Amino acid sequence: MKKCTRCRGCSMNFLHYPVMNKEVLEIFQATGKKTFVDCTVGGGGHSHHILSVFPEASVIAIDQDSESLALARKNLQSFGKRVSFHLGTFISLFEDFDCRRLAVSGILVDPGISTVQLKNDQRGFSHTLDGPLDMRKNLNSSLTAAEIPNSFSEDKLADIFSSYGEVSNAKRLSKAIIEKRLFTPWRSTVQLRRLVEDLNHWRPRPGLGHPAAKVFQALRIFVNNELDGIGSWLAKIPLHLRSGSRVVFITYHSLEDRLVKRAFQQLQRLQKVELLRPFPAFPSRAEVEENLASRSAKLRALEVA
Repeated sequence: MKKCTRCRGCSMNFLHYPVMNKEVLEIFQATGKKTFVDCTVGGGGHSHHILSVFPEASVIAIDQDSESLALARKNLQSFGKRVSFHLGTFISLFEDFDCRRLAVSGILVDPGISTVQLKNDQRGFSHTLDGPLDMRKNLNSSLTAAEIPNSFSEDKLADIFSSYGEVSNAKRLSKAIIEKRLFTPWRSTVQLRRLVEDLNHWRPRPGLGHPAAKVFQALRIFVNNELDGIGSWLAKIPLHLRSGSRVVFITYHSLEDRLVKRAFQQLQRLQKVELLRPFPAFPSRAEVEENLASRSAKLRALEVA
């Protein structure tokens, strides 16, 4: 466990690093600071800072990962009744909670994979660890990542890798996966990583990302339906939040960011929101040095008109 250094006086120990936390707090500072919703609470990093900086505020902490939610409960227990925990996703937020009646001041959506999840080899999110090909955020879901290379057609595999990972050699990779599974079923992250490395003749070089990263991203997005419903959910914001409420959305890849950008711009054209950052904000150099995983983050924010 590492100690949180992002908030003065904080003694919290956790493996979840709250990406762009300073920027999130600055945006929420201008709200009513009553009730906040942390839609992807993870280990509780963002919620801890919100509750610490805004002592009169409460937080609704949501996550579809039961293990992350249990860790958040432990990390945030000192705040008592100021925080409540709910298993679910941001997509169903407006059906599960009356945000207008609750006078929600701000909503944070930070759907990236947490360090807690990445470092758990049994979850299968990281190509750097040897573990089962699982990748489910919701452990009650039936589809695991292993089922995809073991049972999907070559064309379907190529479509997943191309659409969700923008993998340049998606067709060649899919063909190789089909050929390999005739003799050995796909079970582990290392199996898949080694195939990708062989196909790309990959050797570690400074500044060069691992080619398996995009392949794993594609599988994770498909398994968890990560892109489904984002646009329609964002379109509902003006109907369910009071004027002056703010929404912060942090994205980690271009596919997700494109959906958020278009939805925000559409709401602005309809004069239903004001974009607080017309261009995305990025992590500072100091933050990237401290937490390399934040390097791909983009933050977009709006205020309900």
